[in-house]
Amino acid sequence: MKPQAAGTPAAVAAGPEHGAPGRRLFFALWPDAEDAEILSGWARRAHALCGGRVMRPDTLHLTLAFLGAVPHERVADLVALLDEATLMGGMLRLDRYGRFRGPRIVWAGPTTPAPWLNALHGWLWRALVRRGFDRPAEPFRPHVSLLRRAGPGDLDALPPPEPLDWTPRRCVLVASAPRPEGSCYDILAERSLRTA
Repeated sequence: MKPQAAGTPAAVAAGPEHGAPGRRLFFALWPDAEDAEILSGWARRAHALCGGRVMRPDTLHLTLAFLGAVPHERVADLVALLDEATLMGGMLRLDRYGRFRGPRIVWAGPTTPAPWLNALHGWLWRALVRRGFDRPAEPFRPHVSLLRRAGPGDLDALPPPEPLDWTPRRCVLVASAPRPEGSCYDILAERSLRTA
């Protein structure tokens, strides 16, 4: 299912899905269709080596903050969070494959950190901590997941990918619902990123 943007904070705070106590939420940067298609090419090449499940183009994203299950009554406040400051973006060069061995994820990521991205990530988590969310102890490792349940293929055997100079245009709040065929994402709110 293609992610859909919701309308108003009142709409996104609507009643439970199938009696669930909350919704699994995360903030992310979402690529446009052209950049998502380029990343899908990366995913197909990695899949030929590693197998696993290829992420659909309309689900590709870079997670800024995963919040887990959030009560429905708190969703509107998270939507409002996006209006607390001007969100500054910039260019991020994705130029390498990587792997998380535990969850068996193959991803696309940057070799060189982007200061604007670290600043956005830090601002977002400071705002979330003020709302009672616990910031993860592990360091921020920006990436776009390409494969899930990937096999043990050696990523060094892949030709180096053509770097993608990605300038994300929107920061989104997303609800995730697990499905047998892969998670279904519902975009609850989004704000444009400004570039210097």
